[in-house]
Amino acid sequence: MMTIQAAFYAAATPRPGTEKIFEQSLHRLAARRMVDGVRISVLQIAGTSAVLCGELPRGRCPKRPEALATYLEDQLLVREGVYVDLNVELC
Repeated sequence: MMTIQAAFYAAATPRPGTEKIFEQSLHRLAARRMVDGVRISVLQIAGTSAVLCGELPRGRCPKRPEALATYLEDQLLVREGVYVDLNVELC
């Protein structure tokens, strides 16, 4: 049985004080491609901003984009050491 996925796009910016490692952190994330069961792709990095997209099982997806952003920010920090602020749009 196929799991129904929820898709998202996210604009990422570095948290204050992490600008110098922002691009390196996102390249590391791009190589990893999966964080806590969430598939994440880095579409573009431009200085101190980036565009990400991803998907996760619909049953695990919060209903509000802000809640998904908070969840992803926490997981990226704890599991990958990536310090970003996200603005998420659910598809």
